[in-house]
Amino acid sequence: MGRRSIRVKPLEEVVNRYAESALISAVRLRRYWMSQGDSEKRAIAKAVKQAVGMISSSGVPPERLYELFDELEKACRAFKSMLKEVIKSR
Repeated sequence: MGRRSIRVKPLEEVVNRYAESALISAVRLRRYWMSQGDSEKRAIAKAVKQAVGMISSSGVPPERLYELFDELEKACRAFKSMLKEVIKSR
């Protein structure tokens, strides 16, 4: 039986993914807190507070965070545009 090599991801990639996941987590947390009875404003405040804590602990510099979130924003716009076309074509 041969050995399988394990690919270790570069630290920068892991850290970037963690920071990106904080933003996605904030969206989910907002929904969660609203389902628990919080107002939208309160739910957003709680979700953002947790996301900021996650992002701060990632150690990613603010400039890189801006780039990462800009990439996510562009991807979201592209997906929305694609879905709009799918919905139109029904």
